Amino acid sequence: MTTRVQTLIDAVQELSLLEQLDLISTISQSIHRSYQQAQPAADFWEPKKLEQHVQAQLTRPVTDIADLVADFWPEEESADDFIAYTYQQRREDRLRA
Repeated sequence: MTTRVQTLIDAVQELSLLEQLDLISTISQSIHRSYQQAQPAADFWEPKKLEQHVQAQLTRPVTDIADLVADFWPEEESADDFIAYTYQQRREDRLRA
């Protein structure tokens, strides 16, 4: 952390809670204005509806559960095999973390 940033943090800690909230609001508005000027076509601050995300990704709703595993899991394997595989993958992921 730079000395300037640390100096600012130290100064902010001396402010009251309401002053800190006001500062956060002011900084947020400033960042929002800067973002809007840099990216006028994209509106990061406006949440999108799920349907908008789906449309942007050109995804289709799943109508058959078999479509989800058709390319992933061999048909001859049982549900128990799938569960054991999932637990094994999670164990391996934890060991890598």
